[in-house]
Amino acid sequence: MQDFDIAVIGAGPGGSIAAKVAADKGYSTVILEKENLSQNGRYKACGGAVAWELIEKLHYPEDQIDRIIENLILHHIDGSIFTKKGKGAVLWRNKLDFFITKMALASGSALFSNEPLQFIQKVDNHYIIRTPHQHIVAKYVIAADGVTSSTLHFLDWPNFSPNDLVLTITQEMESTPQKIESSLGKEEVHLFFGIQNFIPLGYAWLFPKNKVITVGWGNNLTKIKNSRKEFQKFINLPFTKQALSSTKKIRFTPHLIPVGTRSSVYRDSVFAVGDVAGFVDPISGKGIPYAMMSAEIAIKTIHYCEKKGKEEKMGDIYQNRLNGAFLTVLRKKREFRAKIFQSDESLKNFLTLWQKHRSSKIIMQNLLS
Repeated sequence: MQDFDIAVIGAGPGGSIAAKVAADKGYSTVILEKENLSQNGRYKACGGAVAWELIEKLHYPEDQIDRIIENLILHHIDGSIFTKKGKGAVLWRNKLDFFITKMALASGSALFSNEPLQFIQKVDNHYIIRTPHQHIVAKYVIAADGVTSSTLHFLDWPNFSPNDLVLTITQEMESTPQKIESSLGKEEVHLFFGIQNFIPLGYAWLFPKNKVITVGWGNNLTKIKNSRKEFQKFINLPFTKQALSSTKKIRFTPHLIPVGTRSSVYRDSVFAVGDVAGFVDPISGKGIPYAMMSAEIAIKTIHYCEKKGKEEKMGDIYQNRLNGAFLTVLRKKREFRAKIFQSDESLKNFLTLWQKHRSSKIIMQNLLS
């Protein structure tokens, strides 16, 4: 049995940032990851497009970036095209995630990979945690193990409502840099929208890496009748067909993401962060920055409450800090999501505004009225 102050379940961006911040503050910390982490990390079904601000914040090495982008091309299937300018990067999530995990290890966190959670229970003031090869005791738990969190399942937290889940399909298609640039451009990523006869509550995408095109599709779980047939509609679009000609499929992965936050994100010294808590932009699907922010807020809340003797207020303080950082805006976006996708007209009005404004400004200033 090993004793730690903080056990982090999941080695994604949220879990690894939590472990790094905790170790930097002097807490004995361990990350438990169900997948086997090799030198290349573990595959994550994700488009891999991130804002340049994140690259700068992490000091992420440019030689690990597959493609630097300058524009988002927003296609409506009726032929309308909208362009949103903004610098970003397309990369492989396994490399990004493992880069952040190594930051946590450099700060002093322990890591046990290939250790899926088998048991967790609170006994007195600590949690007993078991994996196939580890028996751990920890005072605090950071649940960072994804939308279908085993941590919260074992602790009997409620599941997400189907209305708050999107099913995504990620298909990796091997190509050549020359072919990719001729069909998709050198500095562009492409998003596809259309409520009637395409995706009623979601969108699809083509994200070019160096020698791979990541093909993605996502729709609200309650709107899906046959995911493979509906995904095939995207593959059959003329633009997609042309971009994917002479490519080779190397991976096909379904994955759930949340588009609504949990009503409670803290209970009995357990903090839900990232996808576990539902901290994903319900319009764009962006989740990595919110995973990292919520993880840092969780650890800083622990540190502050212990220092000030306010442990009994830990949940309220965590919630208030999340609200001030981003959660109020995310929940407002969730309310407006139905308004945006109520018709193709309202959707195109939003895309027109999105060309020049952040989605948070559109929602919070009610520019869509």
